[in-house]
Amino acid sequence: MPKLIVVERGKKRVYNLTRDETTIGRASDAHVPLRDPRASRRHARIVRTGDDYEIIDEGSQNGTAVNGSFVERHVLRAGDLIEIGGVRLHFDRVDESRRPTLDLDGARTTDLSSPDGVEHAMLVRERENLLRLQRVVMAINSTLDLEKLLGIIVDHAIELTEAERGFLILADEDEMSFEVARNFAKEEVSDPQLHISRTIAEKVLATGEPVLAVNALEDERFQAIHSISAIGLRSVLCLPFRMKDRTRGALYIDNRLQKGVFSREDLRMLEALAAQAALAIERARLFARYERKQQELLRANARIERLNRALRRRLDAKRLELSQIRDELESKQSELEHRYDYSNIVGRSPAMQAVFQRLDRIIPTEMPVLIEGESGTGKELVARAIHYMGPRKKKKFVSENCAALPESLLESELFGYARGAFTGAVRDKTGLFAEASGGTLFLDEVGEMSPEMQKKLLRVLQEKEIRPVGGKSTIPVDVRIICASNRNLRKLVAEGVFREDLFYRLRVLTVTLPPLRERREDIPLLLTHFFELYEKQGEKVPERIDPAVLDLFRRYRWPGNVRELENEVRRLITLCDREVTVDAVSEQIRAAETGGGEEGEEGEIRPLEERVRELEVREIRRALQRTGGNKTRAAELLGISRFTLQRKLEKYGLE
Repeated sequence: MPKLIVVERGKKRVYNLTRDETTIGRASDAHVPLRDPRASRRHARIVRTGDDYEIIDEGSQNGTAVNGSFVERHVLRAGDLIEIGGVRLHFDRVDESRRPTLDLDGARTTDLSSPDGVEHAMLVRERENLLRLQRVVMAINSTLDLEKLLGIIVDHAIELTEAERGFLILADEDEMSFEVARNFAKEEVSDPQLHISRTIAEKVLATGEPVLAVNALEDERFQAIHSISAIGLRSVLCLPFRMKDRTRGALYIDNRLQKGVFSREDLRMLEALAAQAALAIERARLFARYERKQQELLRANARIERLNRALRRRLDAKRLELSQIRDELESKQSELEHRYDYSNIVGRSPAMQAVFQRLDRIIPTEMPVLIEGESGTGKELVARAIHYMGPRKKKKFVSENCAALPESLLESELFGYARGAFTGAVRDKTGLFAEASGGTLFLDEVGEMSPEMQKKLLRVLQEKEIRPVGGKSTIPVDVRIICASNRNLRKLVAEGVFREDLFYRLRVLTVTLPPLRERREDIPLLLTHFFELYEKQGEKVPERIDPAVLDLFRRYRWPGNVRELENEVRRLITLCDREVTVDAVSEQIRAAETGGGEEGEEGEIRPLEERVRELEVREIRRALQRTGGNKTRAAELLGISRFTLQRKLEKYGLE
């Protein structure tokens, strides 16, 4: 027959549930009367429906709990624990008809005077403890929140043993931390280290063995411990928490008012609780660690995402910057191409028109070019025009003046060097040949090269590869060579100063730039060009030029050619305000006028060969211009054979 075992104030009462409805409460007519003030008068009732029994809360003030959870209705099962205030009611279906009891209106009180009664009481208590322990285990396994879990452990330890206070202590090396400290009313105990016997706790933590004291004040083991008498401690039970075979903490419960509160049975029950609690704590710690790792991972992912967004923004900015740089480079390339096209090589004279016609044939090729002409005639300007208007204009144009460096430096500059090749060579250096690979290398004043450098340059032109100074391997190069010289290389070859084989390697195509004295008609154009150039650079230039100055310029021989003219223009811009006058012109130009000019009998005496060359070049150009380029007719006008004319054209680079 189903029964209800009521435990209140340390006493047990057993009620057989023979009625269809059994009332519970503080009312005097309740079938199961309770004395606990927290119970309502009509607190709950148990209703039989067939073979099932259901407890129904009657709207009580403090509620009805079944197995630790408050309910309004609940179908009861054997072993269920009902809690009303501080009263515990156990629902069971064990047949008690064989037990000698005193029946008081359906209630029976166990008779402990007989052997059967003692055995029955022990069985009931053991069963009750198991049910209570089961309920506690269910409670501590119901959460993964470590702080909440530790509180549940202490609260249930207090309840199971009817202790006054409970403390859960965790040990970290030599330090003790009080994770939970509260009393039976679940009130926090402030300054818990002052309310326990640290000696007992430290002993349990050190030995891993529990301590049980029925009356600590009279226990001989604790006579020397002053804290026990200071806090008036009577009943105390302290047992270790073992996690992974190590003592990690202790559960400490006590009662300062009563002695003999805790028994060996309480110790065994708490040890079982501690074993389960240790697993729950470890699980909660692992979960907390997992949660922390998860949060760290989420934060790390968020940080990575922020970094990725920042990286994407930087990449977008770099792409935009590269696009702008690319556009700027293309614009500069276009500027360079325009800067070095024919429009920037100033000249409309027949001599310059012949140069332009010659360049029209040279530029589309990739053959070596030799540019001849006096200093200041613009050889590098023409070299750049050949590059920036030619098929290699998208690649680099690199130039070097061979007369500006000694042989050893010129070699390392052209071919580069390996680290350690000589003192001071702390790292590899790329030479100008490798730097200009795919583009154009302009070698100015090539006639000043030493014989040894001529030999090395010839080998590069033949093999199309270079070996850096001190290097062990060769580097293939692909460059278009443009050379320039203000000296007559053919004459240098005849004198044995310049290698003949190198001469023919460099002189595949030739351009001879006329001196300024052979194209005097270009002087006004050049003056205008230079004045406009400096005005664009922010200079304040004169508004007009005295015609007498132009006459001086036309009569002057200009040994420095266009470069000398540009320097004179720069000087005049500095000295003159609104008008360029004769007084501001350089002394040597005015002196030439005073001396009777270039063609006068009292003028400057010049080498006959130079005079003959100028005369022949001028007359040959006039003849070719008049005959439309017909060499046979031009030779007839000049009174020489066509063969002689051809040799002179080659000699003076007029082809």
